[in-house]
Amino acid sequence: MVQTKKRIGTMREYFESEKQMQLPQFLTMISIDSDEAAQLELTKDFLYQSNSDVDKRLALEYFYINQCYQELQYFIEVNKESMNELNRELALLYQFMLDLENGKPVHKIRTLAKSVSIHHPELRCLKYFLNIEINIKVYNYERIGYYLNKIQKHLRHLDNPLFITFFQIRMQILLFNYYWKRNELILARKHAYEALQMPHHVKQKAQLHLDLALSYIYEDFESSVYHIEEAKYIANCLDDQETLEHIENHTYPFICAHFGKINGVSTKNPIEQAHLEIAKGNFQLAKDMLENLDITTPFTQYYLGLATRKQHFFIYSYQYFMEKRSDHFFARLPLKASEGLGI
Repeated sequence: MVQTKKRIGTMREYFESEKQMQLPQFLTMISIDSDEAAQLELTKDFLYQSNSDVDKRLALEYFYINQCYQELQYFIEVNKESMNELNRELALLYQFMLDLENGKPVHKIRTLAKSVSIHHPELRCLKYFLNIEINIKVYNYERIGYYLNKIQKHLRHLDNPLFITFFQIRMQILLFNYYWKRNELILARKHAYEALQMPHHVKQKAQLHLDLALSYIYEDFESSVYHIEEAKYIANCLDDQETLEHIENHTYPFICAHFGKINGVSTKNPIEQAHLEIAKGNFQLAKDMLENLDITTPFTQYYLGLATRKQHFFIYSYQYFMEKRSDHFFARLPLKASEGLGI
């Protein structure tokens, strides 16, 4: 309640005294005495009431990098109705990115995106980002570097520093994923830590910490747990129940089972339930649980290998990670397990 009153007071102060203030100045103002979680809510309030075409475009990227997809959809619709052609065209590209997030077929998005002209630096950068997202959806991580080089060349032509900052945040996160999947962990973490130091994307920082937690599964349990706790702290500050549920039922039980630290750990996820049973030594139960699932993933095959000690499951899992996902990092799981079991 106190936080709500403070938000209302801050917005009233803005509208009474600084009616021409735009988003960059507003973010600077609220950063002085607000934490990142409060800044996200204040900025939502500000953007919903701003009449600036530039702010409405910035809102698209702001909500995208914060994974606020409901707000993003709202501003896509607002920009589609804009008198400004650039706003309308940017809205189309963000709609394609949101459609990808919601599971629309990649080939349809790729075809539709070709119809959007790229006569402006913002559009050029965003279309390259869209191409990256398309390639990520089909696990083609090798193309990320190519498109990021293209974006870097066009950033200097953007006339709004906040757009540059937002796009640089996205680039750091993409570079983290690019090097992580290539199993180049020193470079991956360098980009992740740089992204964590940047402002304006607090909600995505929780996901970054979860990915960093996973990046330590071949090193030590304590480092993984540290990043899980950081993610939980952010998610609790934001009351982000989706991320908290993902931590509780996916990331945390996976890491605990992987390290054999299973005392008091449970999950609602049936795949990770089987993983926990393997860690307890209940191999037949885990095998039965996995064979009753309707889904086959490289992780289920890896777990079946652990439960049965049969080499062909590890081979399938390894090939799936490498050939279908270009994932050199998680491909180490079946490889190390196979070597460790001497099969």
